[in-house]
Amino acid sequence: MEFGPLDPKTHDRADFDCGVDALNRYIRQFANQDLKRGLTRVYVLAEDAKLVGYYSISAHSVLRDHLPDDIRLGPYEDIPFLLLGRLAVDKRWQGQGYGDALIVHAFRTTRAAAEQIGILGMIVDAKDEKAAAFYEGFGFRRLAGTPNRLALPISAMDRVLAAAFPSSAK
Repeated sequence: MEFGPLDPKTHDRADFDCGVDALNRYIRQFANQDLKRGLTRVYVLAEDAKLVGYYSISAHSVLRDHLPDDIRLGPYEDIPFLLLGRLAVDKRWQGQGYGDALIVHAFRTTRAAAEQIGILGMIVDAKDEKAAAFYEGFGFRRLAGTPNRLALPISAMDRVLAAAFPSSAK
């Protein structure tokens, strides 16, 4: 298995089923269009052409007043983040740690971007309470006024990455 950008010509998207219609429909019908338009990047974990899971990531901003007090940095009204738009694991691979592997890969992608551009961290819109709890397990915190929108600053992401990969910690 390996991580890489979605390649619509190589990766079998039609066979992907995570059990959530919206996430299945996205990878099958809309991910390629979003890539062509430059709206997002989609990364996959694949075994040959079979998708184990995927996530999408794009630029985003959050109103400063929606952030927890301790991460409201600077005088700016809009704070730059990366948005983890979707994250899904095929039902055949669920419960085996691949969701964790996908989010850690997303953290590394975000960390690399943060070395090139100014971003405070990652935002995610959890589909439901179960998904929100999954993200909270990685240190994400809920934003004011949006119960399923969560944020994770780069500093907290670095702690997760250092714990997962002690020999490569910054």
